[in-house]
Amino acid sequence: MKDLRLKLLLSLLTAPFALSAQEVVLEKVEIKVRKEILTERDVRESFAKDPAEALTRIEGIWKLRKGGIANDIVLRAFQRENLNVLFDGARIYQACPNRMDPPAFHIDFSEVKEIEVVRGPFDVRNYGSLGGTVNIKTVEPKEGFHGRFNVAGGSFRYFNPSLNLSYGSGPFYGLVGHSYRYSKPYRTGEGKRFTEYPTGNNAYRSDVRDGTAFSINTSWVKAGFKPRKGTGVEISYTAQRARDVLYPYLMMDSPEDNADRLNLTVELKNLKLTAYYAYVYHRMNNEKRVNPVFLETVAKSKTYGSKLEYSSGPFTAGLEAFVWNWKAETTMGTMLQNTIPDVDLANVGLFGEYRKALSDRLRLVVGVRLDSTKTEANRSLANTDLYYTYHNTRSTSKTDVYPSGNLQLFYAPDRSLELFAGVGYAVRVPSAQERYFALNRSGMQEAMMGDWVGNPNLKPSKNAEVDLGVSWKGSRANLSATVFYSFVGDFITVYNQGNVNNTGLGTKARSYANVDARFYGGEAKTTLALSETLFLDGGISYVRGKKTTDPSRNINDEDVAEIPPLRVRVALRYDTGVFFGEVEGIASATQNKVDEDLGESKTSGWGVLNVRAGGERGSFRITAGVENLLDKFYYEHLSYLRDPFSTGTRVPEPGRSFYLNVSYMF
Repeated sequence: MKDLRLKLLLSLLTAPFALSAQEVVLEKVEIKVRKEILTERDVRESFAKDPAEALTRIEGIWKLRKGGIANDIVLRAFQRENLNVLFDGARIYQACPNRMDPPAFHIDFSEVKEIEVVRGPFDVRNYGSLGGTVNIKTVEPKEGFHGRFNVAGGSFRYFNPSLNLSYGSGPFYGLVGHSYRYSKPYRTGEGKRFTEYPTGNNAYRSDVRDGTAFSINTSWVKAGFKPRKGTGVEISYTAQRARDVLYPYLMMDSPEDNADRLNLTVELKNLKLTAYYAYVYHRMNNEKRVNPVFLETVAKSKTYGSKLEYSSGPFTAGLEAFVWNWKAETTMGTMLQNTIPDVDLANVGLFGEYRKALSDRLRLVVGVRLDSTKTEANRSLANTDLYYTYHNTRSTSKTDVYPSGNLQLFYAPDRSLELFAGVGYAVRVPSAQERYFALNRSGMQEAMMGDWVGNPNLKPSKNAEVDLGVSWKGSRANLSATVFYSFVGDFITVYNQGNVNNTGLGTKARSYANVDARFYGGEAKTTLALSETLFLDGGISYVRGKKTTDPSRNINDEDVAEIPPLRVRVALRYDTGVFFGEVEGIASATQNKVDEDLGESKTSGWGVLNVRAGGERGSFRITAGVENLLDKFYYEHLSYLRDPFSTGTRVPEPGRSFYLNVSYMF
């Protein structure tokens, strides 16, 4: 038992450094870039329903809530297309213009091995890593026959059974799995269901307020042949079918959302080829609302691409190519519009990376990348009249060519201290929605809200960032901290645009504009071992965002919208290696740095208390807990949304929530 405790003490003291955003791990001659990792075990200790909610346990990550599930990941101040979300290095994009189905929604926890997070523009291997990269790695089979049966349940009739079965024999292996997730609408700290908050025409019908909040089935299969290390082929497929997902701060809900992912990986000595295909079908409507005007959007997203990498010693070079096709049709009453007019975003990128230990104390990472990206809408479907009305252009095609790169240095003056400095530059091209979306609301009930139109004249956003960090490890304590400053030229913001050509289609619209923006802040985490079994853990995250004003375009507020406030977390954990118990407090400051141009409002500060406990015995593992123990009623600032079909309803966080996770492994 004493050896077990010493091992646990060592692992907990060194974990923040193994997961720190500032660490470079040396394995023989390989230097891995800095990253932070969330494991499947971390996920099972919480009442999270999706990866975005689970990732908030990492400093510097917040979530954007739209309902009971399908939260968006916010890394520092970056989200949506400003953030790369990958699956085993492959891409899948949302279909919904409101991001009811963000990329991370299309995976189940039981399919996850771990989630890697790289902060900042320090990933040259993947297109579009403007503010960071989140790579979700899926489970892998082991030698022999193995399985894991997991059942999670909790408040609001949440139910999540799942099963993973795998078999490996010599060079051959295979895996199959299935998961089901179901819940009723959660209740907030004031005892109301989240379906009771939308009002007016967006209110839910009385017969559906206590209906299904989400019902999701996910199945996956993986097979491979690896005759020796570094050589082999693997193919995997995942199918997700989501039904009756409610989104109270949007005008519509999703009765149907289907996603399919197909990945192929081939490795041969120094070469690695990844090929993938992803398809998302999303349908949303307001059939569960009292609104007499029928609204429905059918959206489809297809992504197919490949990446070829060659590694030799400290060098890695590669070629990435993919196409993202996105289209959406919206019905308002009896009027059908091609809101996203069958747009292709086609990218080809070349990259190279050099990783070298210059000495026992100094390590270097250098990366460069060159991309060419063409974005083209189907001209026969595009509403060029709306583009002309608000942006004086009828353009439906744009090609952008641009470089990216980074330089990172890691210096360890002694075994307990490591310093980090990084300079990165990354670019991302405007999405199909930002350039070519078109929704004419003239003559409809929603006309008071104005039209919603993309801006074909948008330029790519360019992030130049400096990160500085430190990691220190003592005999019973450790500390890791990062500060950053980011200048994003041509940052894409939402703004209110008047018409520039009177075509009779409309007089005002929400649209997208390029502005220069600055972001700065940082994260820190510390762990103190009070004894062999008692640990004090704490963390803090902060980010501030400002943009250049332009009164001629109705951009008068310097505050960037949807910036998370200061957050602090403190936890006391008792852990023997067999049994653990933890009390955690999380507090958020008031956020009054808001974009008043868009009607964004102040969010008051809050604090919650969580408790959890669990243990392992033989093949069984069990975790139980209560989140928001004191039943606090509060809003997170990122519950605000400004997409085309926003109701203006802010969704409070769940009230007191009980949960239980039980796993059996063999």
